[in-house]
Amino acid sequence: MMKQLAILLILGFSMGTADAQITSISANKANFEKSGFPFKGKRVLQVEHITTANEDNFIVFSKEQRNADPDHLYIQQFQKNNDKWTVVAEDHISEKDIVTSVWDARKAFFDADKDGKLDAIFVYSRHPKGDMAKQLSCIALVLYNKQFYRLQADQADGYQKTTYSDNYSQLPEVIKTQVAQFWEKLDKD
Repeated sequence: MMKQLAILLILGFSMGTADAQITSISANKANFEKSGFPFKGKRVLQVEHITTANEDNFIVFSKEQRNADPDHLYIQQFQKNNDKWTVVAEDHISEKDIVTSVWDARKAFFDADKDGKLDAIFVYSRHPKGDMAKQLSCIALVLYNKQFYRLQADQADGYQKTTYSDNYSQLPEVIKTQVAQFWEKLDKD
């Protein structure tokens, strides 16, 4: 119990915002890295502490050390079970000669299907290794019911065509509607 209290203090809760019973609590990345939290990777790019009516979640985006070759992006959803944080959803992105960049300021948390569980959208981009100024693709990563889904638009066609992950069709329509509204408004460049 003392360890969990210490982790909470270290995380430095700074601000909570509520939207349809979704609360996002800011966490300091540097303190989170040192907290002993069991995330993959060596460094945290983005961490979100999100509570809902029925869940307490941490979403962690992490990578290996800087300039790791190949680049690895780990995405993990943790939930608290029996006073222990455990991974309930996980994804790993690594492509030869591609570096991923997380868009920390572009995200959305909601509960479109009103089940008291987290629905979320995160954004990341793909860049050629050695040229972070050149963006190849913009990707929306959707988290729903402990699964990840993707939408992608590519710079090559001016971000006009959107492709979807194979499992995207399994999302409920209410989630797809919320994601489509976010995606249409997003400046993908």
